[in-house]
Amino acid sequence: MKNSVDLSLDYEINGFTMAIIPVKMEGNLYSKVLEEDREVYVALSPIKIMEDSCNFYGSSFEGRKQGTKGISGYTHKPPIVVDPMNDIFFFPTASPTNENCIWISLHYAYEYKKTPSANTKVTFPNNTIVEFPISKTSYEAQVHRTSLFRATGKQEAEQSQ
Repeated sequence: MKNSVDLSLDYEINGFTMAIIPVKMEGNLYSKVLEEDREVYVALSPIKIMEDSCNFYGSSFEGRKQGTKGISGYTHKPPIVVDPMNDIFFFPTASPTNENCIWISLHYAYEYKKTPSANTKVTFPNNTIVEFPISKTSYEAQVHRTSLFRATGKQEAEQSQ
């Protein structure tokens, strides 16, 4: 990492957000946000970015978590719909309370493979390659659960109209 990093003080997840990765800098937990065309360092933890973004799009993080539980029954490492209107869904690589938890956008999560160290290497559409400390099996399970949650939520929303 560079000696000097420009830090944003806030960040809202958007359609270009691919992943939110925790980074330790100067003894603080910050985030490296990967977007399609840039990296942004943010002076907030990944969970704080998730919470603030859920609030920005009209719900609390806890409300989104309860919504996930109500629709899918998922309580462990639940996927989160950050913005249902713009189809923005994220899944965690660990418990959201774990400071090492990485958040990955379902929209960008599709090209991945196992590494020799039993992690998962993800190739994003902009050819950024990141190795995440999660097994390929767990990563696939999170992609599947988030996809199923997304489809179930859409189906329930259509039926209630």
